[in-house]
Amino acid sequence: MTAATDPGSLVRAAVRARLAEWYGLADADIADDRPFAELGLTSRDAVVLASEIGELLGAALPSTLLWDAPTLRALAELAASAAGEPEPPTAAPAVVDAAAMSASSPSADVAVVGIGCRLPGASGPDAYWRLLSDRGDAVGTLPTGRWEPFTAGASTDELDAVSRHGGFLGDLDAVAGFDAEFFGIAPQEAALMDPQQRLLLEVSREALDHAAIPAGRLGGSRTGVFVGISGNEYAQVTTAELGRIDAWTPPGAALSIAANRLSYALDLRGPSLALDTACSSSLVAVHHAVRSLASGESDAALAGGVNLLLSPAITLGFQRAGALAPDGRCKAFDASADGMVRGEGCAVVVLKRLADAERDGDRILAVIRASAVNSDGRSNGLLAPNASAQRALLQEAYAKGVGPSDVDYVEAHGTGTPLGDPIEAGALGRVLGPGRDADRPLLLGCAKSNLGHLEAAAGIAGLIKTVLALHHDEIPPHLHFTRPSPHIDFDALALRVVTDSEPWPRYSGTATAGVSAFGFGGTNAHVVLTEYRAGSGRVPAQRGPGAQGSRNSRHARTPAIALLDAPSPARLRADAADLGRRLAAPGPLRRARPQDVARTLAGRIGRGRHGAAVVTRDAAELAEAFSHLAEGRPHPAVLTASVGRVPQGSGPVWVFSGYGSQWPGMARRLLQDEPAFAAELDRLEPLLQRHAGLSLRAHLDPEADLTRPSVVQPVLYGIQVGLAALWRSYGVQPAAVIGHSMGEIAAAVAAGVLTTESGALIVGARSRLLDGLQGGAMAVVGRSEPQVRALLPEESSVHVAVHASPEQCVVTGAAEEIEALVARVTEDGGLARALPAKGAGHSPQIDPLLAPLTEELGEIQHTAPACGFYTTVRDDPRTAGPFDAAYWAANLRRPVRFSQAVTAAAEDGHRVFVEISPHPTQLHPLAETLTAAGAGDDSLVLPTLRRGGDDAFAFRSNLATLVLTGTRIDPRTLHPDGRITDLPLPRWHHRRYWATDDPPQP
Repeated sequence: MTAATDPGSLVRAAVRARLAEWYGLADADIADDRPFAELGLTSRDAVVLASEIGELLGAALPSTLLWDAPTLRALAELAASAAGEPEPPTAAPAVVDAAAMSASSPSADVAVVGIGCRLPGASGPDAYWRLLSDRGDAVGTLPTGRWEPFTAGASTDELDAVSRHGGFLGDLDAVAGFDAEFFGIAPQEAALMDPQQRLLLEVSREALDHAAIPAGRLGGSRTGVFVGISGNEYAQVTTAELGRIDAWTPPGAALSIAANRLSYALDLRGPSLALDTACSSSLVAVHHAVRSLASGESDAALAGGVNLLLSPAITLGFQRAGALAPDGRCKAFDASADGMVRGEGCAVVVLKRLADAERDGDRILAVIRASAVNSDGRSNGLLAPNASAQRALLQEAYAKGVGPSDVDYVEAHGTGTPLGDPIEAGALGRVLGPGRDADRPLLLGCAKSNLGHLEAAAGIAGLIKTVLALHHDEIPPHLHFTRPSPHIDFDALALRVVTDSEPWPRYSGTATAGVSAFGFGGTNAHVVLTEYRAGSGRVPAQRGPGAQGSRNSRHARTPAIALLDAPSPARLRADAADLGRRLAAPGPLRRARPQDVARTLAGRIGRGRHGAAVVTRDAAELAEAFSHLAEGRPHPAVLTASVGRVPQGSGPVWVFSGYGSQWPGMARRLLQDEPAFAAELDRLEPLLQRHAGLSLRAHLDPEADLTRPSVVQPVLYGIQVGLAALWRSYGVQPAAVIGHSMGEIAAAVAAGVLTTESGALIVGARSRLLDGLQGGAMAVVGRSEPQVRALLPEESSVHVAVHASPEQCVVTGAAEEIEALVARVTEDGGLARALPAKGAGHSPQIDPLLAPLTEELGEIQHTAPACGFYTTVRDDPRTAGPFDAAYWAANLRRPVRFSQAVTAAAEDGHRVFVEISPHPTQLHPLAETLTAAGAGDDSLVLPTLRRGGDDAFAFRSNLATLVLTGTRIDPRTLHPDGRITDLPLPRWHHRRYWATDDPPQP
């Protein structure tokens, strides 16, 4: 089935035509993965379009078709499947499939692998840690203009009475700012979205970037979203005037959409829950995420919380209830504790099962060992804490593998109230205190002393503080503690508040902590964490940025591929400028290995359609190259491309060239730098010694003799098989193969038709026979076959040996006739040159070799291709095989129908072609053929290596180009020894979106 008749392609074309007709959309506007609703398709038009698609396919389709398949890609796949010809899957697989999940560690241990946070005085985990370790107090006063949208009709006296203290993110513009363009959200919708939803989108993306997990790879996966959110004060703005309400008002105000929108934006298929348990919401969200991972319901999770203080109403309510500290400071466990201070922020963690995170090479910041949630029940008042419930909570949490006396530190709920602090301390002491020596007290602290009470985001802020403390091997100080509360017997309860930074005591040998959060309605949560210890050893994990990763010395010499992409060229340059400055500035990043920088950036790809890569071994050159990219100046290490511009389907077509790509010393650098290539050549070495009588490795020496076919062809075969293994080691699999003359042997091995030993047998026999070939010559001529025929006398020995392209062929025949033809074409201004090949291949001169070749090959074993196979032997390129001895004799004798094979591949929709050879010989014929087939503008043709260059650099530059233009490659394969490190996050480009503003201009 060709691309022209494939149901998926028919549907794509029909839908694109209709959308262009109805809505004036250009092809570039109709992205494969963009929902039709975002393209403007109305419900009525969707029903009409479904009917038209049914008529096109001759099938009865439901009117809900475009709700079942909401994107062009999904619709094409559904159409192909309905026709019995399923397209290759395009959605990313689940992070872990069901089989892998069931084989994971039987424990419920969960790894924290990424952090995103926007907190008072701290944007990002690095800034948060600095705030904590430097005794930062981010509580301030109300920013100017914050309450203006909510205070109409309020008297000055009423407003003056409301506390102005709080932990704030900034003024109203800071809260209203959002990068709607990045998320593909229209200005009108963005203005009606609760700013809490906007914060969650950005901070969740920051968490994935921090984890170096490409957001696009999670699409379609069982990734859960668990969000703690309690207030929706922005709804007061969006619903104040009935005349301004539209279809986006309800989802913009709904708490459920806070989680659902994140699942929608990233195409996540796991649970999507917004949880409101007030002050414990975000820690309860973590608990449910952990349970979902342990049960296999989710394979990864985003868990967090958000809280914004937009209106004075709740602050006034708490103030009138006596819950707020008059001085605006949370003095937990202190004798002066007299209430809390409110705060706002957003924080998200990325969670995976520990075994999966270890398998995937993630940076593991800490390990969640257990969690528990319960309720106060009918306590002493709806809003009063319950000591027995808190004790029961702790007993449940520490009955799951971590002993109570093993705990070093608890990040307390610690609101700083005269009632709450003693109850919490008492529960902690009674459950975690028994059996402790006087010099092993349970250490206490609370982030509320730095930030204020973030309410729905308080639990996640405390959890992240604890994760960072474990990761940095240091417990930061708790603020505003000068005199212990007289209502807490610290000695009897074996408790001590941390007032200065101190190292983890590791009472049990492993740094261990707990985190508590209590909702004011009675929902309590506690999470137990430990430091991460790599492997089975008992040595604590290394601390600081990029603490994990192997150190394979071979890979350390491999050029790094530092990838960067963005929605626009301007954003790309801005991000490159930030990286260039940070990498060049004094500090840890200046000393960072390029492999570590590249591994981290590889986990951030998928941010937009404009991309670049820096390929280098040198840290200084890396910084310099990013600076050049930022300034728009060329640099030899920089590649640029339009991300995903080439539709690649299931993979590229591998083109195995024939004789002529050899050069002295070819591929030697790959033996040093690429273990997969070296290992494959090691496997081939005895096979080629047995069947070709030569050492493959010895003939990669720059002084090796590469003149005889019996040497060159086996060596080229070995290199091509090794290069195929090298591409595969980075996750690049062929959708199809094409082999040019002897290159078809390696192509058959790559397609699974032949074993490597059978390939060695064929190339050994073939090349030995060619050694005895005498007379004849070959030449490449820039003319089509009919044009060549017209130049030849009627009785001529010249034959077309290779149909290279519609405008080029290779001829063979008697030396004097070939010489005359070359001279005539050259005189006419055309391209023609003699080739150094010995003998006249693919011509009648080969006939005496066919019988001995067939006899030597005998009953050679072969199987059906495991991928597409376009033969250059048969008249019909799509009719390959059987790949018996007769086929390989025909491969030597018949003309090479290369142009016909490439044309067939182009007709079938293939657009990416990679030449597998030590030097490209087919790039020009490929490009000419694709252009003639009408596929030149949207095709990509790449070599693997180039003569005389740095093999590893050449290969990885071409690998980088494949990644940039759309090949799905697991970033872990690019740098298996790379460590995730703390690079600056890409910038957000904010504009103000507020419901009562004039409509934003596009």
